[in-house]
Amino acid sequence: MPYRVWKVFVAALFVLAMSVGYANAEDVAIGDVAAVKDVISDQISAFRETDYDRAFSHAAPTIRNSFQTTERFMAMVRGGYAPLYDPDFYNFGRNTIINGEVYQEVIATDRNGKQWQAVYTLKQQQDGSWKITGVKMEPYSGAST
Repeated sequence: MPYRVWKVFVAALFVLAMSVGYANAEDVAIGDVAAVKDVISDQISAFRETDYDRAFSHAAPTIRNSFQTTERFMAMVRGGYAPLYDPDFYNFGRNTIINGEVYQEVIATDRNGKQWQAVYTLKQQQDGSWKITGVKMEPYSGAST
């Protein structure tokens, strides 16, 4: 799929997620949204502290099974998600909940001053913990109106 089409698709999916999510907000408590932010923050902190096993522990079982080792996971992160691996700064943006899955926007500024928009998806596990099921990232083009 061409990059432009992919970008429009991801943006449309995020807008849909934002609008549909409010109907299902009762599936996840407000405290869970705070827990989701804690998971993301702790993973970024683990990257900074080179505690890669801790960073990998925040990945959902499907992600862990795909990469199998911390080393493979970190190679993927370094290669495709450098602004999240070593951000100069980041902050949380909008979030929404769809069918028990949280979509959390993170705006990160890399070491060169370029901004990136990442949308993390997290799902609560049977043990009650929240795990990262995916991250979509692209250059940040500003807030939509």
